[in-house]
Amino acid sequence: METPFVVIGMHRSGTSLVSRILDKSGIMMGKDLQTDHESKFFIQLNKWIYQNAGADWARPKALEELIDYAPARKQVEEYLRIRIASSSSKKFSGRNLKNGLFDMDSKWGWKDPRNGPSLPIWKDIWPEMKIIHVVRHGVDVAASLHSRSLKNWTEDEGRFKKWTKMYKWRSSKSPIRKGQRAATLTHALEFWAEQMDVEKKVIQSYENVLEIRYEDLLTSPAVVLKDIWNYIGKETDEKLLREIETMVDYSRAFAYKQNEELSVFAQENKSILEKFGYSA
Repeated sequence: METPFVVIGMHRSGTSLVSRILDKSGIMMGKDLQTDHESKFFIQLNKWIYQNAGADWARPKALEELIDYAPARKQVEEYLRIRIASSSSKKFSGRNLKNGLFDMDSKWGWKDPRNGPSLPIWKDIWPEMKIIHVVRHGVDVAASLHSRSLKNWTEDEGRFKKWTKMYKWRSSKSPIRKGQRAATLTHALEFWAEQMDVEKKVIQSYENVLEIRYEDLLTSPAVVLKDIWNYIGKETDEKLLREIETMVDYSRAFAYKQNEELSVFAQENKSILEKFGYSA
């Protein structure tokens, strides 16, 4: 049985790029991938874990309540083991395996921003799993989240207004949108800090965790790639190195510095950034 490589990291932090690199480097990251290189099979399992904690993708701290309550944590683990060993795991592996993913005989793993907060439960199942932690400057993450939030709000508001007249005789069955965590830059940065804090607490007791700074991957890809390959047990591949180098965009490293408003915002939140090893 091969233990998995699990990519953790905040949303919009470069985990998709790292997952693609792992795939190209011989780590099977799933046959059921979305455009963000996340496995649908594991997304659903992580969402189920979050639901048991009353948590949401944008409010990960609630996972601590589930993890700290042993009876519920045990039952959640049992369910996950059943699903992982079931025939439904073929969606991920593309293979008919008697004991599902517990019979994986080649290197594999998965990526999902929810992995960090839920990691203690996954570690209960695979104690020897390898962890790759991707981090990115908080203002760049906040700006990306905020931009996506505004786009989604425009779409959600338009959809809501389309049905406004109907609310005179029937109530709405759902909110305009579930939560506004990244609706402002400030709240988006708070979200980044919350998840970074959760991830920091989770991995501090684990050994052999590879941390990758997204900015280093963009500016010094050869160095970081060799670190990744050493971690996963792959020999240096110069041809693949050149191919992957074409996948990175140097301009995205510390992109906030190219925007005056974001640069001022970084200075205003210097203490939050420094807590996690970043400067303004």
